[in-house]
Amino acid sequence: MFELLFLIAFVAWLFFSTLEFVLSLPCAPTLIAAFALVPLLAFVRYAALVHTHHLERVRPGTQPVPPERFFWPYARRRIGSGFIASFASALAFWPFALLWPANAALSVSSLAGWITGALAIVSLGEALACGWLYIRASHWFDHHAPSLVGWMRRMLYRFSDNHEFLGDEPLPRERRLREKVY
Repeated sequence: MFELLFLIAFVAWLFFSTLEFVLSLPCAPTLIAAFALVPLLAFVRYAALVHTHHLERVRPGTQPVPPERFFWPYARRRIGSGFIASFASALAFWPFALLWPANAALSVSSLAGWITGALAIVSLGEALACGWLYIRASHWFDHHAPSLVGWMRRMLYRFSDNHEFLGDEPLPRERRLREKVY
């Protein structure tokens, strides 16, 4: 019980000290707005991208139907290039948004800070949405894609007797080896 109270107090202290540090920065409005708006924008853009690329059935437990399978190679390239472009623009805009902080003053510097902050938030939300959809749809069509996830699943398959890492293989290793002999 004492350990739990200590952990709660430690997490609260860490949260409030981080919040105090962020509020002391001149770019605090941009960071707080990003903390609130990026997940919301990513969720909205994810839903729009699912509808745009005809991937409405991307849900856990559903098998791909032929129309989505035919759309996927084209959609994969477009979503991947959208992720790369939005991630690169987020990397370009965030340093400027942090260097030119947005404030309530009516000046050119403040206006530049608001514009670069808005562009950084939108591009980061788009990058998160594209990456989220790319990984979900890739796993929907192929359990081993993207390649890093597939490599990790193959490694877990080699190290364990649990075949659920490879997807839809129902037979355990011993039974599969026994049936291979027959």
